[in-house]
Amino acid sequence: MRIAYVADPRTGNGFYRGTGPMAALAQCRGHDVREVPINEGDPPLAAVRGVDVLYVHRYSEPGAVGLARAAKAHGAAVAWDNDDDMGSVPRNTPGYRRQGGMMWERRLAGMRKLFELADLVTAPSAGLVERLREYGAPHAEVVENHVPDEFVQRSRPPRDGVTIGWIAGLEHAIDTERIPVRDALQRLLDERPEVRVVSFGLRLGLRGERYRHVSVVPLLELTREAAAFDVGIAPLSDIAMNRARSNIKLKEYAAAGACWLASPVGPYTGLGEKQGGRLVPDDGWHEALGRLLDKPRERAKLTKRAGKWVAGETLSKHARTWERRFEEAIARARAGAGAAVPAGRA
Repeated sequence: MRIAYVADPRTGNGFYRGTGPMAALAQCRGHDVREVPINEGDPPLAAVRGVDVLYVHRYSEPGAVGLARAAKAHGAAVAWDNDDDMGSVPRNTPGYRRQGGMMWERRLAGMRKLFELADLVTAPSAGLVERLREYGAPHAEVVENHVPDEFVQRSRPPRDGVTIGWIAGLEHAIDTERIPVRDALQRLLDERPEVRVVSFGLRLGLRGERYRHVSVVPLLELTREAAAFDVGIAPLSDIAMNRARSNIKLKEYAAAGACWLASPVGPYTGLGEKQGGRLVPDDGWHEALGRLLDKPRERAKLTKRAGKWVAGETLSKHARTWERRFEEAIARARAGAGAAVPAGRA
């Protein structure tokens, strides 16, 4: 299969939905994969000549639409992907100021132009697939996010005590406003001298020397840095944007060698002890964390299960999923092209 793809390699989203899976298709499945640059200006239309499928992550600007039209004109299938529901970003948040309002309306208009051309639309969660269908996406399917094989840590540094970690983008500030997880963490720091808390990204403002904040961790170093975690947490308030998220954070914790606790919202619904963690109601964070602190054998058992789970959640194990989706898109595109040929002209 000859695949051209568009994704922003500078972002974590672009890696998980673009660079990572496309590299797996080349390395694990033997496909001819080429990246099409788009950030420096209009993409070169010649890049889609001779390809079987054009895959675009997130981009919906005129350049991406033009590239998709050129791909269709050359007989290729078009696949488009998104991994966040920016139409549901709450007002009065940094995300809304950057991408809401008129910015979102323009983006949605571009998305709908691409939907008219797309033979496949993908997203990492059922919640987001449903939203994309509401926006007009045809042939929308789930392809989950998976961790690169090299993210899975084979050893962990020795340590004393227990470290609770949270990988939290700045948009999770809204979750700390709605869920009392910050108070639960502060209580544990005050009550238990063996506890440390680390947050990557979002500053929690906790008191004491056993809280550490790291503003930026490069994605390719994420699970190595998170190998210091014994328990990873993933609080999510029950809002539309969160219901459309992926479950990659829990896979990152598992790859780092930690068990996890998460809110029973969106992508985490249905996951649990088999995957190395537990779901926690909004008012249950202090109790759930305290239980794992008091019962190290339970914590060790969950950590072992997390390791077994993530061993089957790597890009190499799921490259075939992307391959099947693209094969379906190509077949759909070719069937549509055949149907468009007048009788007697095939």
